[in-house]
Amino acid sequence: MDFHYDKISEAVIRRLTDYLRCVRIASSSGETLLTSKDISETCGLKPSIIRKDLALFGAYGIKGQGYNTNELTYHLNNILGLNNIKDVILIGAGHLGTAIARYPGFINANFNFIAAFDNDPEKIGGNIGHTNIYSIKELNKYIKENQIEIIVLAVPSSAASGIVENLDSNIVKGILNFTSMVFPGRMNDMYVHNIDLAKELEVISYCMKNCLT
Repeated sequence: MDFHYDKISEAVIRRLTDYLRCVRIASSSGETLLTSKDISETCGLKPSIIRKDLALFGAYGIKGQGYNTNELTYHLNNILGLNNIKDVILIGAGHLGTAIARYPGFINANFNFIAAFDNDPEKIGGNIGHTNIYSIKELNKYIKENQIEIIVLAVPSSAASGIVENLDSNIVKGILNFTSMVFPGRMNDMYVHNIDLAKELEVISYCMKNCLT
């Protein structure tokens, strides 16, 4: 198929991650075939949208039967670059950072936290589960030595800009930002995704008021 993956909208990619979760759940329940309608009932999207999205990447079901769950899981993992485990480091080993590093969903999705960094002497030298905590002063050296491409940022907002601006963008390509500091989606050749938990509750508050009638 002749198209460029970078032309696919982020909205489509986000839906693919939903499909992947639906297929994983079905596979864990022993299901070997799923129709677009089956996926629709779990994901809450129209079957026609699901078929169109999957067809963009050459994933076609068997007419009258649906999609083989193992094949679709492999295909979606391949599209999302998840067939191999990706090493991730955490910056900020406070309450939020600790909770993030302990979240089991990351390893289930092939993301492995191999190190955490902080500036608190009481935390440095400790660990979060199997993840060792290092001094923030060692951050860029560690990134270079281990060729870390993905970073999760969970530091106070006042420290976020200084850390991001000093990252080696020749190595780091993705940042998941949990601070309240908002960065551009593309910054210094890095892709940044901002997640503000308070903002998510603000959206829920609006929808409770305006979207349920």
